[in-house]
Amino acid sequence: MKEDIVAVILAGGIGSRFWPFSCDKVVFPFFGSPFASYSISRLLPKQITRAVVITNSINNTILSKLTLSVPVTTVIQRSPLGMADAILSASSELSDSRLFIMNADDLTKPGYFNHVIEKGMKRCVFGVIPAVKTKVHLPFGYLETDGRNIQGIIEKPEDGNEPSPYAVLLGHFIADSNILLDELLRTRSSIDDIYEKALSTLMQRYTFLIHEYEGDYATLKYPWHVLDVTRMLLSTLKSYKGTNVEVGANTLLEGKIWIGDNVRIMENSKIIGPSYIGSGTIIGNNSLIRASYIGDQCVTGFNSDITRSYIGNCCWLHNNYIGDSVLEEQVSMGSGAVLANLRFDDQIIYSTVKGTRMSTGRNKLGSFLGKGVRIGVNSSIMPGIKIGKGSFIGSGMVIDKDIPEESYCEIKQSYTVSRNRLKPGDMKREEFRKAI
Repeated sequence: MKEDIVAVILAGGIGSRFWPFSCDKVVFPFFGSPFASYSISRLLPKQITRAVVITNSINNTILSKLTLSVPVTTVIQRSPLGMADAILSASSELSDSRLFIMNADDLTKPGYFNHVIEKGMKRCVFGVIPAVKTKVHLPFGYLETDGRNIQGIIEKPEDGNEPSPYAVLLGHFIADSNILLDELLRTRSSIDDIYEKALSTLMQRYTFLIHEYEGDYATLKYPWHVLDVTRMLLSTLKSYKGTNVEVGANTLLEGKIWIGDNVRIMENSKIIGPSYIGSGTIIGNNSLIRASYIGDQCVTGFNSDITRSYIGNCCWLHNNYIGDSVLEEQVSMGSGAVLANLRFDDQIIYSTVKGTRMSTGRNKLGSFLGKGVRIGVNSSIMPGIKIGKGSFIGSGMVIDKDIPEESYCEIKQSYTVSRNRLKPGDMKREEFRKAI
């Protein structure tokens, strides 16, 4: 009987679908900590005896600072060649043990993974696969089942071709690492589905059970998934008020709101929880903030409306509407600039990822601005648009396509100047005033 239960933590992907953000998804910051501190540290099952973190050289600098409750070994995956390659790159650390394979990109409710391992141990099966029963298509693998047992995994089937309603989540219990490693070595594929094909082969010889997941979850793959994670983490907030906080007259704080140190909330503002206001941030007069995350050292400026959005550290705003959007950090928006979040026809919003136009599954979705982006006065960014880091958008523009990094966009206009033949006495302002 194998005694060790080793957590295999996958944190080595390059996150190319996460553009325009400049840092990788597993180290994207929330509440002053990298995402991995929530997806790994908080979710690690209690049965784990040691952990193997498979990452890349860039992420390792931050991930090495995580504190886990068990001994940790780090393996650097030299090239991002997929999940199977990641596991095989750590094979010397995984032999002769039971495995729990989890993804540093995923967020589920705390304690759920304990039940996955308990089911595998109690039922004495080879594998347990968590899955969520879906009503809409997700870009996940889907399970083939006979009602109780799993027969195979189809990786990312087309919408309408799902073999069952069960979309696969990571958090896989595997009873014998040696058998899995051998099968991964034997399996070949021209696409990145070797792990799924290897499991499908093993499912013909061994028993795998579904463990259905019910509850909120998030997978940090695309930029709009930052909003899912933000919503989940905000839902766990408790009200807090730091030191040296100033709240102006006629300001309404409603619901659970976390306010950091040295925050100033100016007069006539309204903040609706769950919301987070980072340390040193200034909330300008007449601001409205709803269910949003605002980082450290930000300035919202007068008359800003921020709704269901993520605002990174050191962002500057003034008289803006920001709906269902993500601003990485050091973003500035001139007066009157708007991040639109709704189509005229109220239909699903699409976004282009790696050259492919894809559905986001949302009919309310704003923009995604990389680090250091600046938006000029009275410019409008259309729903689902992404702007790469360091780009500047001139004043009075309408942006309806993605903008690459380090770009400068301006609009060319012309106008004529002629003699003004109207005299102030011809105006009827006094008559207008009487009618008010």
